[in-house]
Amino acid sequence: MPTNIPNFIPPENFTPIFSPEVSVEQKEVFTEFSNYVNTILLPEEDPHHQVERSWVTDACLKRYLRASKWHLPEARARIKYTLEWRRDYKPADIEPERVEPEVVTGKIHINGFDKHGRPIIYLRPGLENTKAGPRQVLAVVFMFESAIKLMPEDVENTVIVIDFHECSARRSPGLGIAKEFMHVLGSHYPERLAMALIVNAPWYFWGFFKLISPFIDPVTKNKIKFVDLENSDKTKSNPEWINILDSIDKDQLESEYGGNQEFVYNHEIYWDTLLKKIDKK
Repeated sequence: MPTNIPNFIPPENFTPIFSPEVSVEQKEVFTEFSNYVNTILLPEEDPHHQVERSWVTDACLKRYLRASKWHLPEARARIKYTLEWRRDYKPADIEPERVEPEVVTGKIHINGFDKHGRPIIYLRPGLENTKAGPRQVLAVVFMFESAIKLMPEDVENTVIVIDFHECSARRSPGLGIAKEFMHVLGSHYPERLAMALIVNAPWYFWGFFKLISPFIDPVTKNKIKFVDLENSDKTKSNPEWINILDSIDKDQLESEYGGNQEFVYNHEIYWDTLLKKIDKK
């Protein structure tokens, strides 16, 4: 039955993927890294100190260390860069009204969870309604931060479904916007992306992908998979192609992709439901 209500409740039977146990040597690196981070936080008298302090959890620090392969100098540089970015960009404080024009068509929305309890973010450039600009990236960051708030306990990352249905070369996101988004994702949300699933890729996508590939870090690039909704046999011969139902249960997946959710985007209902769920209303 069609519904306008998004699913923000993870399935009861999801299986979280836990990070590997750290070794004795890694524990020492973690301690040194944690001590370093304490020296670069805003001073306690700063009104934003507590916000910053609550962000640098042990799990957060371990994500930066894993993304840096436990190489301390690299992890230090990466988290310092992100702290400076967060102070300026303030991703957790983006006002909903600033990005609402970017989401009225449903071109970006969160709905459902994969088999490991990871929130699913749908990007549908075929529903593009605005010109390329910084607000488009801001909207994606807002949704990414919202997905993080929706993560159940023991879940650290998300799944992104990028659907190019009815997307023309003229309406697709520009190279500059795509590069900026990949930069933000790779630099400031390490270990937050589980998979990016490309669906209904048009003929021109492959040229676009070739152009943007040099700007995607290797770890993120390995998480990009392709889905052919009409021919699942591709998964047998090419590891870059997957069957979407291997990752997402039908009850959590929208019907356009083989799921049971007959979700119909209604902006007023969706926006109100999301903002209440993430305490923005």
